[in-house]
Amino acid sequence: MSLLERFLWTAGLVCAAAGIFFVIQARWYLNRSLQVEQKVAVTAMGAKVARPPVPGVSGVIGRMEIPGVGLRVPIFPDYDEGSLRKGIGHIQGTATPGGLGTVGLAGHRDTYFRPLRGVTMGMEIRLIDETGVYHYTVDSTEVVTPDRVEVLGIASRPELTLITCYPFDYIGAAPKRFIVHAHLLSALPDIAPP
Repeated sequence: MSLLERFLWTAGLVCAAAGIFFVIQARWYLNRSLQVEQKVAVTAMGAKVARPPVPGVSGVIGRMEIPGVGLRVPIFPDYDEGSLRKGIGHIQGTATPGGLGTVGLAGHRDTYFRPLRGVTMGMEIRLIDETGVYHYTVDSTEVVTPDRVEVLGIASRPELTLITCYPFDYIGAAPKRFIVHAHLLSALPDIAPP
């Protein structure tokens, strides 16, 4: 076996090991997001109120699901590179799920947000955190340049904006952004009984 063959075999094995590691890591964080349970506190009057979400040890603050495209992914409190390797990230300064304003979530087009290419108007999006399940409906999609930060602007109703790079099959740093706009159906989450 020549030196080149050994090098290529070693490089191939390292790439395969890295791929296996990232798949296992992604499944672990998805499982952590599935363990985000609704925490319900009971007031002195007996009313049930949701507690605010607190990131767990894993950093997972919730989960996003779009059943229409088979997407289920953990949400992290920031959209730094480490978070986006494990799931999608909450854009700092935007609203929290179910809150007033616009919730901004970002993810990579070539990993977790690849299914967004199949999103259509009227599809359901669920954001799940410790306070409950929030239901959103897709209003529109658009392709914009990266400088169009107004896509995260506060609207007249609570909204959700998903952001990823575009085109989906582009090799390298993509020149545009694919945006999904959705609105919140109810400010009260589905809360399971204690």
